[in-house]
Amino acid sequence: MSWKVPRSTVPPPPPPSTSVPLEGDDEKPASNGGHGTDDALRVTRILEDANIPCCLVGISALIFYGAARTRPDWEICVPTGLIDKATELVQSEPHSSEYCMVEPWSHPSSSLLHTYNRFKGRGTDFHFILVPANDVHIVCEPSNLTRSLRGLPYPRLDVYIQSCLDTGDRLQLCDVIDGTDLPEQWGEDNLDLEGFNDMEWSKGINKRGMEFANGKFAHWAPSTKKMKKRDMWQSLVRSKNDRLDWTKPSDIFITQYRIRGEPDSWTILSEMY
Repeated sequence: MSWKVPRSTVPPPPPPSTSVPLEGDDEKPASNGGHGTDDALRVTRILEDANIPCCLVGISALIFYGAARTRPDWEICVPTGLIDKATELVQSEPHSSEYCMVEPWSHPSSSLLHTYNRFKGRGTDFHFILVPANDVHIVCEPSNLTRSLRGLPYPRLDVYIQSCLDTGDRLQLCDVIDGTDLPEQWGEDNLDLEGFNDMEWSKGINKRGMEFANGKFAHWAPSTKKMKKRDMWQSLVRSKNDRLDWTKPSDIFITQYRIRGEPDSWTILSEMY
């Protein structure tokens, strides 16, 4: 359907503020005891209602799949071609009354988190970042997603682990293996373990990282080391017990994150996901 915007003599509204709001004693903690889970659910529903698929990635996905991580911001992945639409949506009325753009992620990161648009809930300490799907090597579409019992969208386990292998992210791969306690054969049955991590992807990410802010974070970038995906999978699955220490005895813990006999994290209703 084609249509034209009628001309108006009314001056356009000022652009949304990009300054960090002053935080005072009246600022509320994020929802769910400070976790911000229902706040994140609200954002994902805004995006989905506008036909923008989305899912939670990064630390949020690791927590969903059982890893014990601390989450500073929620990373919300959207299709790369829709990242501008998502940004404009969050900044438009009525949503601009709920959220404002703030300073980008200021800490060194091996991803490009410091280059993305970052938002804050007005009057709360809830923060989220919009992440292009290509940058996490995920095809962000409904068939690749699953949902927590609260309704938040996450990458399916096989999709998420495949992205860790394709990007050569051994740290996330290690954490999701230990959070899920997957057996070695699961990878053979559900993953593409042939070949190497995606070197062209790594080179592209590194190039953008070096160009951002005159190379301020140039030394914090994904590895460009060429690794066999099957070797990565096998080495980290086979070494789960090696990551236990005296604080996590093997008669109680099956991995560094899993207690023997406990249910899978994604089957539980949690304030964190």
